[in-house]
Amino acid sequence: MDQQITVMVVDDDLRSREVLTLHLRAIPGIKVIDSARSADEALAMLMMNVPDILFLDVEMPGKTGFDLVSDLKRLNISTCIVFQTAYDKYAIQAIKHAAFDYLMKPIDPEELREVVSKYRQSQKLGDFEEKIDRLLNQLNPHKKIKLHTHKGFILIDTDDIYYCEADWNYSIVHYGNQQKETLSINLGKLVEMLPVSLFHRISRSIVINMRYLTRISRKTHKCHLVVHGVELSFSISSKMSLELEERLG
Repeated sequence: MDQQITVMVVDDDLRSREVLTLHLRAIPGIKVIDSARSADEALAMLMMNVPDILFLDVEMPGKTGFDLVSDLKRLNISTCIVFQTAYDKYAIQAIKHAAFDYLMKPIDPEELREVVSKYRQSQKLGDFEEKIDRLLNQLNPHKKIKLHTHKGFILIDTDDIYYCEADWNYSIVHYGNQQKETLSINLGKLVEMLPVSLFHRISRSIVINMRYLTRISRKTHKCHLVVHGVELSFSISSKMSLELEERLG
């Protein structure tokens, strides 16, 4: 018999809470221990009893689901979080980038079962702290991030980074007034730390900050940035160029 999984539902909408609770109770081995209608109410409950899985609505009046995640980090409360959201492209990008699970509203019972099954198979929180840091970096694109170098670490405002490049298993971040630092992580890991709303990977070796982008030439397959009056250009494929144009609307 499967081990019992305890869950908590947080959603400001009563009907949504009731429907999700019914779907959860239809899954063998699931025990709904609490439900809350706000982030503050949920936090008070979580300080007393932490479930295995927290089903958390993103869009709530007052404090959002993301605000609650920030509170959980501050209080060192760890649980497996599954976000619920209506179609919000920015929220979904941030959630996916931070490697959290999510369900689209209205909840599909089969997708819910798949999420529970996935949890049963892993029974792991993963690196909860790292996931939260990634998520908060996505949601607060104008904050400083901590990046490890060979000699220690640096704190950089992501606005000040204009591009990053791969250097084998390391990365070089270009920022400020023609400053650069070699980081002890590869470009893929670095991309996960950068806000998806600001940065775009234009090739296997280059990630740009779209704030500095001035033009794309389809004829020369070049992407142009202007930083402190100096123009920088990078090669970009037709496919990557189209992706970037789509992101820019």
